[in-house]
Amino acid sequence: GKKAAKKAAKKDAKKEVKTCEDAAGDEAVALAAAAAKKAARKDAKKEGKAARPDSILFEQCYKGRVVPESEWPDFVASLRTDLPVTLRFAAAHPLAAALENYMEQTFMQPGALDAPPPEAAPEDAGEGGAEKPAAMAVVASEKPLARIPWLQNAWKLDLPKAVLRRAPGPKCLHNFLKTCTELGAISRQEACSMVPALLLDSRPGLRVLDVCASPGMKTLQLLDVAAPSAAVAATIASAASAATGALADPSAVLGAGAVVSNELDGRRCCMLAHHVLRTRNPAGLVLHHNALSLPDLGHQFDRVLCDVPCSGDGTIRKAPQLLAGWRPNKSSALHDLQLRIACAGAERLAEGGRMVYSTCAFSPIENEAVVSALLQRAEGALELVDCSGELASLPRRPGLEHWDVPAGARQCKQAVFLQNPDEAAARGLDILASAWPPKGEAATQLGLPGVLQRCWRMYPHLGDSGGFFVAVLRRVGDKPLPDGFVPKPKVVVVVAADSEQTQEMPAEGAGDSAEAADDLPEDAVCKEKLPDSQKEAKFAAAKSNERTSELVEEALVFYGLDGVPLDNFFVRNEGEGRNVYLVSDAVRDALLASPSSLRALIGGVRVFDENRFLKASSCKMRLVQEGVNWLAPLMRRRRCPASPSEMLWLLEGAKVSFADLAADSAFRASLEGLDSQGSVAVVCDLPGCTRLCAAAERGARCVTLFVNQHEMRELRQTMLEYLCPGQER
Repeated sequence: GKKAAKKAAKKDAKKEVKTCEDAAGDEAVALAAAAAKKAARKDAKKEGKAARPDSILFEQCYKGRVVPESEWPDFVASLRTDLPVTLRFAAAHPLAAALENYMEQTFMQPGALDAPPPEAAPEDAGEGGAEKPAAMAVVASEKPLARIPWLQNAWKLDLPKAVLRRAPGPKCLHNFLKTCTELGAISRQEACSMVPALLLDSRPGLRVLDVCASPGMKTLQLLDVAAPSAAVAATIASAASAATGALADPSAVLGAGAVVSNELDGRRCCMLAHHVLRTRNPAGLVLHHNALSLPDLGHQFDRVLCDVPCSGDGTIRKAPQLLAGWRPNKSSALHDLQLRIACAGAERLAEGGRMVYSTCAFSPIENEAVVSALLQRAEGALELVDCSGELASLPRRPGLEHWDVPAGARQCKQAVFLQNPDEAAARGLDILASAWPPKGEAATQLGLPGVLQRCWRMYPHLGDSGGFFVAVLRRVGDKPLPDGFVPKPKVVVVVAADSEQTQEMPAEGAGDSAEAADDLPEDAVCKEKLPDSQKEAKFAAAKSNERTSELVEEALVFYGLDGVPLDNFFVRNEGEGRNVYLVSDAVRDALLASPSSLRALIGGVRVFDENRFLKASSCKMRLVQEGVNWLAPLMRRRRCPASPSEMLWLLEGAKVSFADLAADSAFRASLEGLDSQGSVAVVCDLPGCTRLCAAAERGARCVTLFVNQHEMRELRQTMLEYLCPGQER
């Protein structure tokens, strides 16, 4: 019996082993299949043709109707290629000019970005062991790095990713750009997306509204213009030393104007806030509202940017999946929302003010049709500006005078071209009459449709960019907008089953931009949480709370900021927050106009927080790194000059003893000359008229920076590698 039991046990064990082997084999097959799918996706991404399927509807609606038939092959070919990397140095960033100069001097030299073909790696072998062409064997352009001629501080980088990440010279450039991005000195932005903010013609001191601002790259452009850092820097540069030099005029900071950026969708608004937060600008204000029902902001705006939600087919090079599901019905569905947002933006425009309407779409129903309807509704209170003399080196085409209104759902193989709203209604489509080209005497008196040629169309094949549409409008000073200028949303009547009462509800597709654009590509969904000091909360004037008012007034005296009014300091959490923000005069007015209804994520720049650590400090408010660049030029006290070697020492993160500094050090003298402990602004002059400021805590015998570890590490690396190479502490 025992032998039989033993034999049976062995047999069962063999079966179990075989079962496990089969399971392992199945798992291996599954893993292999998953790896094959991943490889196929990777190959599809590399192969432009596989990643960008043709769309029959797309060709029927645009070939010869929107894009000239003679240009269609070039247009389609451009859609099958990847976009070059385009970036812009932030003019308001204190280190941007020096970093841009380093990039030009280092990477524009002959041979700096050469990419010799590497040795074939095992994974580069093709079928039958044949080698694939080396990824780095050919550089995509004769000029892999070049300036964009029509925009200052903007660059185009045309190198394959494999080259950028592996070849020695390009890899150095790649690392440099990563560092600049971490510091907030550059922003990656598609080239033609920079055009709307340029044509807005903004200047320091103006009030600017960006109606649908996410992801925020255009807002950053506008903040660059508003930023008074150039005026502050000029004052600083003329100073003989950081300790005794002339102070900047507070009006250079407080008179910066305002750039109010708004976004409805919460996830996209969070990303917008992250981008604006990097600029650390007192003129910035980020709102989370419906663009059609913004609260009172205390004033009209000198400039308004309406970059409205759209079908986004101009971004196919960046998001090729859009083409596979493209259909003309989407443009017709968005037309009503786009018109209402444009009207709402124009209603906020001051007399003589300038507004830009833009989309990243090709369809004239989203572009010329909206502009035409806007002009007709304004009845002469708005005019289309002729910008033909601007940005002469930018390739573009004039706006269309005539267009068709196509219809077709995603699965259709044949588009239908509709003649009028009645024909659309017969097919179950609710399309506004304004989607068709303008007709009639009223339109003719406004110069329509011929005046639409003043609009700009940018196509991918013209300037190796994406697709964009821009129209510039001006508010005529002596003519008011008519009553009912902003169209009401389409409504349907709902009858309750148990009642005779009726209720009007917004029609499907006529609601908020987040609803109407729910399936649009989202290239800016927030993936990180905002800092606790920047969560959505009510802003209140610092002087509205007695305790906070006393703390801020004490800080103004302690740091010698007597030229900065208390009115420009705000707190959150109903006036009892521990963080204090400096805002420009225009942002202050906006925050005070609707204190109870305003949903603001970012307002100005954080400059103080309550000192809870250094108990020996004579001031309960300490400087914070975000705002020290703005306060240092205005401070009459506690501004300490440091040499580059001393700044590098501080950036190591250690406490630096006064006694360890050189006996003749101006930094040591300024620290020892202070009569109390507490925050100081450490100011370091670098080559190229660049100044680096850092918040620090001055103790009884030593000083240490009050900067987060990540930023400290990036600043140290930037100084050592790019701004003052070879410098030792």
